[in-house]
Amino acid sequence: MLARLKVLLLVTCSFASSTLVGAAQAADPAPVRITVISDQDDDIYDARAGRGGVDATRMAVEDFGGTVLGRPVIVDALNDHNKPAEAPGLAKQAFDAGADLLMDVQNAPIALAISKVATERHKLAISTGSASPALTRAECSRYFYHYSFDLTAIESATSDYLAAQGKRWVFIMDDSGFGRAGLATMTPKITAHGGEVVKTFLTPPTEDGYSTVIEEARGLKPDVVAVINAGAKDDAVVSAVTKAKLSAVTTTALLYLSDVDRIKDGYAGLVATVPWYWNLDPIARAWSDRFAAAHDGRRPTAAQAADYSATTQWLNAVRTAGTTDADAVIRTLDGHKFDDVFAHGGEFRASDHMVVHDLYVAKVRASAELPEPHAWYAILATVPAATAFPAGTECKMPQ
Repeated sequence: MLARLKVLLLVTCSFASSTLVGAAQAADPAPVRITVISDQDDDIYDARAGRGGVDATRMAVEDFGGTVLGRPVIVDALNDHNKPAEAPGLAKQAFDAGADLLMDVQNAPIALAISKVATERHKLAISTGSASPALTRAECSRYFYHYSFDLTAIESATSDYLAAQGKRWVFIMDDSGFGRAGLATMTPKITAHGGEVVKTFLTPPTEDGYSTVIEEARGLKPDVVAVINAGAKDDAVVSAVTKAKLSAVTTTALLYLSDVDRIKDGYAGLVATVPWYWNLDPIARAWSDRFAAAHDGRRPTAAQAADYSATTQWLNAVRTAGTTDADAVIRTLDGHKFDDVFAHGGEFRASDHMVVHDLYVAKVRASAELPEPHAWYAILATVPAATAFPAGTECKMPQ
């Protein structure tokens, strides 16, 4: 009787053990999670990245095969409403829910806030739309990469190109850190080419005052009018300058395809530097055709293409590192060189975590000159990656 009981216990234990093993094998592995944090409120910031950036991130995951390290990859999305005060809470919420990477992260105050949370958590975040040079200078972080562009790179490239052609410059700019930084970046480039800033106007608080400023600028006979404002105000001032038909080239700090789509001929003739263009080459065109097919013909912005690129590069790094651990992935990414849909001459610069690549000086076509819908840019020059992103000295990258 005792022998029979021992046999029964052995069989029962063996069955229980095999059942547990089978259940563990049948259970799905924990997913890898990417959370896109962006403005999704159907406004100018949503158009620049927003829901299209979420879609581009998901496209990258699908093209990668949907899994990495044998684990499914899930893309979540959180709406920051373009409110910096909400950003830290959203970042913590995402990491608490298991996010391995935060993506997109538009707007400088939002990016700076999320960088701090990522640093505290030892998790990775990548911004594809912030313009702030601080992200790779005084506020740089081991756990944060700045993708696509920054204000210093864009304005340096634009002023180098235009200052070689036009010597007399007028600025119409916000009385803000954004406006003053633009003037400070561009002025040395202008003077280095033998040019001068003839006068600086502060942007009037309302559109009623634009015409007075523009007419005074006309009397100064400038070669270049630089409009340095943020958001919708930039649209309004650039459009007013264009409408006035000054005999000068108009430029601005940051040029977005989605803004031109919205304002159209208000941007006609403007020259500025961009990080990417959907019709840049056959590879960019082919990917953009796929994106447009799912977005009612709307072409992707540079930020959306950067979302696709950054997601792909991170997934490749995870596969190479064999883990989603941020420190291991960083060791794989730092110094990594690549070319893809978005970046030519791309490199994850280890010293400050700027992701460098070629930039492009573009001129905005008038609507009557478009060879096809959304084909707003004529590319005038390429700025090589080696010189496109000047490095600061403030970043003390912790290892």
